[in-house]
Amino acid sequence: MEKHAIRQKIRTTRKNHPDLTKKEKDVAIRRKLQRLSVWKTAEAILLYAPIPHEKEIDTWPLINNLIKKGKTVVLPVTNKESKTITLKIITGKEDTELCDFKFPEPKKSCPVVSPDKIDLAIIPGVAFDTRGNRLGFGHGYYDRLLKKLHCQSIALAYEFQILHAVPRHEHDVPVNIILTEKKTYKAL
Repeated sequence: MEKHAIRQKIRTTRKNHPDLTKKEKDVAIRRKLQRLSVWKTAEAILLYAPIPHEKEIDTWPLINNLIKKGKTVVLPVTNKESKTITLKIITGKEDTELCDFKFPEPKKSCPVVSPDKIDLAIIPGVAFDTRGNRLGFGHGYYDRLLKKLHCQSIALAYEFQILHAVPRHEHDVPVNIILTEKKTYKAL
């Protein structure tokens, strides 16, 4: 199956996911992440704010928990013209606003942080395979960012987002680990 068809199929499945089932799976996935030693030891953590209409895994409980613990929470800002991501520190949801893509991003006033200062990156995606390959929304923002990071990258996904294989091109960058409500996949 080609990338576009996979994206459509998985996004439709995710959008039709029953809310109660989604919430239960979100809790299971967040708990799995919080048990990892890399999660416990990281000081500067890159996350993403979930896109509500995409029904992505809710990362706000993770973000709020990290802020309470005094960790550095970093969220991405997408730059449409350059198709790059700028990383910014937030201290709460009030530091975010809806961007052009209709999901929360840090405000202009938030401080910028360099990718080499990130200890752990939590990366979104539409579909993944068991080798850590990911399929995003098709603009390559995260592939360009992953090349600049010097830390472990972890994707959070529902089990139905894991495929035997996703199409991969030479510019695509895999993640190290994928956590679902059922399994942990470590990239080879």
